[in-house]
Amino acid sequence: MVFTTLEFILFFAAVFVVYWALPSRARWGMLLAASWFFYAWASPYYLIFLGVTTGVTYLVAVGIDTKRISRTWGGVGAAVITIGMLVVFKYLEFLFANVNWLMGAVGVHASLPAVKLLLPIGLSFYVFQSLGYCIDVQREIVPAERNFFKHALFVSYFPQILQGPIGDYGRLAPQLFEKKSFNYEQAVFGIQRVAWGFFKKVMIANIIADRINPVWSAVGDYPGFICWSAILVLYAIQLYADFSGYMDIACGCSQMLGIRLDENFQCPYFAKSIADFWRRWHITLGAWFKNYVFYPLLRSGALTKLRKRLKGTRTRSRQAQPSRNWLANTMPTVLALFVVWFLIGLWHGADWSYVAYGLFHGAFIIIAVVLAPLYDGFHTRFPTLVASKFYALFQMVRTFAIVTMGYAIFKPADLATTGEILRQMFSAIDGGGVYQIQYTLHHSFIKVFAWIALMFAVDAVHYTKPNGTIRAWLRRVPLPVRWTIYVAGLWLMVFYGEYGSGFEQFEYFKF
Repeated sequence: MVFTTLEFILFFAAVFVVYWALPSRARWGMLLAASWFFYAWASPYYLIFLGVTTGVTYLVAVGIDTKRISRTWGGVGAAVITIGMLVVFKYLEFLFANVNWLMGAVGVHASLPAVKLLLPIGLSFYVFQSLGYCIDVQREIVPAERNFFKHALFVSYFPQILQGPIGDYGRLAPQLFEKKSFNYEQAVFGIQRVAWGFFKKVMIANIIADRINPVWSAVGDYPGFICWSAILVLYAIQLYADFSGYMDIACGCSQMLGIRLDENFQCPYFAKSIADFWRRWHITLGAWFKNYVFYPLLRSGALTKLRKRLKGTRTRSRQAQPSRNWLANTMPTVLALFVVWFLIGLWHGADWSYVAYGLFHGAFIIIAVVLAPLYDGFHTRFPTLVASKFYALFQMVRTFAIVTMGYAIFKPADLATTGEILRQMFSAIDGGGVYQIQYTLHHSFIKVFAWIALMFAVDAVHYTKPNGTIRAWLRRVPLPVRWTIYVAGLWLMVFYGEYGSGFEQFEYFKF
């Protein structure tokens, strides 16, 4: 049941009415039933995997909390089972194919069988969410939930189960079960945010996708840097409108139910570095890897020993010691970052192209860590330049260009196609290429640039005034003006949006 379909609109309308009509103590049970129904809509078969993940993480967390299971082995067991299930259904075919290639390379005349398993939708998201909960119980950050069905609601809460955001138990669970009263203002804010998510999806993402999707199957027809720059920039905008539009709908629906989900985007294309970009893009995924992979790796025995070995004993040379300290502090961080970005790439999909995408971003972050003393020296020497708006704009444009180039790896999900794109980018543009790009951006597409400008204008407001929102401004304008804006927006989406068969899916559903 996709968010931008009539089925979901009717489903959520029923959930909203029934939820607020029920007494507080019965609401979470209704939400659980609605969540299971929502997930089973795609296939009842998927409930098996949701049930296994829920059952395993429930038993492990309760076992750790009651000391019936060792904290260490309980956490390991939960990780092995949940991540193991993810590996089998998402990565087994990829793993077998690479083992077969390796055996062939060394002359072994045998091969593992080809496998093609159906990947349950949302598995990557709810496995990470439930595993993070188990680790938090293991660390004694949160208590284990003793009620199985309440735990099941945390794992399966329907607005976020398919595509995130990856929820934090300490922030999400209390909101699912606490007593609350209907708040008209929050419900209106939620409706406005849902409408904004629909606008991004049907007025921007779908229109761009319809124009540029054929390009990816005919990359040889688009030579020249100008052609591919335009295509990659358009894809960057499409992906952002699509993914953030989904999050707006998810967060808006939750706000209508009195529940605040974690934000997953904060004006990412206004980022000033790649590290800053990932603090603003898919925020909950980055936070998950930081909390449960990066910091544990830095504190691990292996990297602690490496740090001590690199630091060595104190030397008589005052000049040698700072370099040793820098190397001892930097090298473990670099290794941990490499592992994290390898895994982030692999999380996106079972293909070396996704690994390359993760390492592409990781390389820029690692370079920034290694060259941090030089950057600090530059900032100290030229404080006026660094504080200027010109320098901030330069940083934003530079970061956006790097991110956009990365989509040449990400979108095709095939390194051979990426290589062809790069060859085409750095080949001479010809008349055919100019004609192709003009055809792609024909006159019926021009109107979408107004919607793109509106989307980034709203982002600019949120970037410059983090504590102020467009929704708060709408609340203050006269009622006739407000309803004129509502009606105009609805009219535009109905008559000019692209939706229906072929346009329902969101880009991140496949992850």
